[in-house]
Amino acid sequence: MKLTPFIIFIATFSLVACTPTSTPHSNNGGGHTQVATTEQARDLAVHDQGTDTEVIFAIEEDNRVFEDYGISHTKEMHLIVVRDDLQYFQHLHPKRDASGIWHTAFEAPAGGNYWHYADFVDREGNSHTIRFEKNYPGISGTKGIVKNSETEKGVDGYHFALRSALAGHNATFTYDITNAQGKHVQPEEYLGAMGHSVLISPAGDFIHTHPSEDGPSLVFETSLPSDDFYRVFTQFQIDGTVITVDFDWEP
Repeated sequence: MKLTPFIIFIATFSLVACTPTSTPHSNNGGGHTQVATTEQARDLAVHDQGTDTEVIFAIEEDNRVFEDYGISHTKEMHLIVVRDDLQYFQHLHPKRDASGIWHTAFEAPAGGNYWHYADFVDREGNSHTIRFEKNYPGISGTKGIVKNSETEKGVDGYHFALRSALAGHNATFTYDITNAQGKHVQPEEYLGAMGHSVLISPAGDFIHTHPSEDGPSLVFETSLPSDDFYRVFTQFQIDGTVITVDFDWEP
């Protein structure tokens, strides 16, 4: 199945971010793509109220709490958190309280500035991705982006191999997963899809895509907003456990 990408634009500020033009969003398990770049349109913003141990935020529209949420991949809200050197990726699902405020526990595994991507749809199925930032205290450890050219790695007893192809600005990523015996492994459905892949560039460009084909290889297709380097974080559920594998890729 050929994937037609959906494009979302975001503008980022230190504590308040606005998202732009809304676009149709697919809620089924098939492939679709959300691309975040940096052009503002619709007047949505994040009001960040978080602490060092909890992410707390509200989405606002015209200075009022936004509550017109739809369901995307079984959830009202997906929150992607990653340090700005593309380390320490997490995919979280905050809970919304009666006043429309989102909450989720989060303790940064190391100090530094973290990007938070609030990823959701409204009731009309329009997609929105808004980024906000927070600096967390603590020892930062090794900091800075170190590119890794490997295309195969072992994680949690499984072997992941990534093949990629590029035609213009359209990229295809194909994953092959095998177990310790070398047999192909078919992931289970997780959050309404057979896999979830997030690409983030050093500039903060954000792409969220899902496979358009499944087993024995899983094929992700997307358009790229720039020729930049991307770190590709992909999650699969295997035998009831969600596994995150990351690879570095650039055109």
